[in-house]
Amino acid sequence: MKTNDKELDEERSLLNDLEKRNIRAFMRLYRDYNEDLLIFVYSRLPDRKAAIKMVEEFFEDLWLSARFTEIDPPIYRYLLKQITTVCEQRFNYRQG
Repeated sequence: MKTNDKELDEERSLLNDLEKRNIRAFMRLYRDYNEDLLIFVYSRLPDRKAAIKMVEEFFEDLWLSARFTEIDPPIYRYLLKQITTVCEQRFNYRQG
């Protein structure tokens, strides 16, 4: 997780670009966080194809909804919270 000032500034810049609907910024977001989110989902849903599909749909929904103004750095914390909610809604997953 990114925590130092420089990294947080980079994340703020990325979020600013995302708010402007910059596709390259979204591709960076996907590249930076896709694998971690996939590992998280797959650890709770041992069906690899379903986990991949869930993460892909998560990113698609994120882009289509354009909720980037809701995100405060660190980005990973927001994404993890949202993907956990998706897991809970779709598979009745509960942390515990």
